[in-house]
Amino acid sequence: MMSQARLAAVLMACGAILGAPRLARAGAFDYACSAPPLEVSFAIRGDHYSGAVECGNLFLQTDIPTAPVVRWPQAKAGALYALTMIDFDGNAHGSWPDHVPPGDNAPVRHWIVANIPGDLLRGRGYREADAASRVTVLQPYRDPNIPVVSDRYGVYLFEQDGDLKVEPVAGPITNFRYAAFLEHYHLTKPVASNVFVVIYTSDSPFSGKPFHGNDVSGFWHQGYGTGRLAPPP
Repeated sequence: MMSQARLAAVLMACGAILGAPRLARAGAFDYACSAPPLEVSFAIRGDHYSGAVECGNLFLQTDIPTAPVVRWPQAKAGALYALTMIDFDGNAHGSWPDHVPPGDNAPVRHWIVANIPGDLLRGRGYREADAASRVTVLQPYRDPNIPVVSDRYGVYLFEQDGDLKVEPVAGPITNFRYAAFLEHYHLTKPVASNVFVVIYTSDSPFSGKPFHGNDVSGFWHQGYGTGRLAPPP
């Protein structure tokens, strides 16, 4: 059984290990950090490890139930920005760190906000609880809900061409046609981004209960070798 202290150290260290994540093209998005990266910070439940997103580090699914704070010191004063958070894997038959094809539900939208003032991003950062009159929430933050193993997530910031007249995004959050969404609102290349991996856990390793990890070897990685996936059951 992995000790609490050791697990916390592993989670924090993975930011350095994964500092140069592999790229996975997904339409207009790369699974990669900008330089400098978008500043994204979660309030970790229990405060067991850092909530800062660091270009591919790991988070436990149960530890990030609330939206992060997003800052971009390079934002232009007087400009407006749009923010998205996307799950690239969505029910994939596999898990990080192997090369995993997107799942049947991918991509999944988890957060879309428009008309965020650049002055707010340059300062204390955008928080979902902010009551700024100009900010428009199209999709409230939806915390990761992974059935097994892990999914990759990206947070992207776009500079808008003025104020956007937008409406809440309808339909299921799965199979999100984000390329069409970006084109509709004339959002081009992200000005900043950051990425992370969320791991499924049946019980938090910090709960005091025995933590056995996530043994999924029985249905997806049956001796096929690193980087290859067993066929779905």
